[in-house]
Amino acid sequence: MHTQKIQEFIDEMSGFAETAEQTLSKIEEDPDLNKSLFSVFQSRMFTIRGTAQQLSLSHIAEIAGLGEEIAVKGTTAEKRSQIRKCVGALWDALTTVKYLLQHIDEETSEEQKILINRLQATIRAFGGARETLSTDEIAAMLKARDQ
Repeated sequence: MHTQKIQEFIDEMSGFAETAEQTLSKIEEDPDLNKSLFSVFQSRMFTIRGTAQQLSLSHIAEIAGLGEEIAVKGTTAEKRSQIRKCVGALWDALTTVKYLLQHIDEETSEEQKILINRLQATIRAFGGARETLSTDEIAAMLKARDQ
């Protein structure tokens, strides 16, 4: 069952990869005009992260989360060099997620560590990640709201 769900995820990912590749290519063609397209990539990375979490593929979820964060940073990048840095990092994230899914049963921790460090460095170069809430913090907020 789990293997079937992973295969479905891999199949779904191939469609996303095509869209993402086209999106990144459009951004590369005219970074200033098309940087708003980073939001398409962000949305797809969000979906991948959620699916990977459901399938207990935490390493893929982490990479997708970093890709999502970089895509958010790309939409507000002011310089062409920043946009290019985001595009390069997202190409890396996309190709690595595809590779990891296609080689799900192989040892890939070294590749993952290298990419994660590069993606984290890119996020730090843009001033760090957005503030997030833990599951416990969200639960407490919902509880307080309902009272």
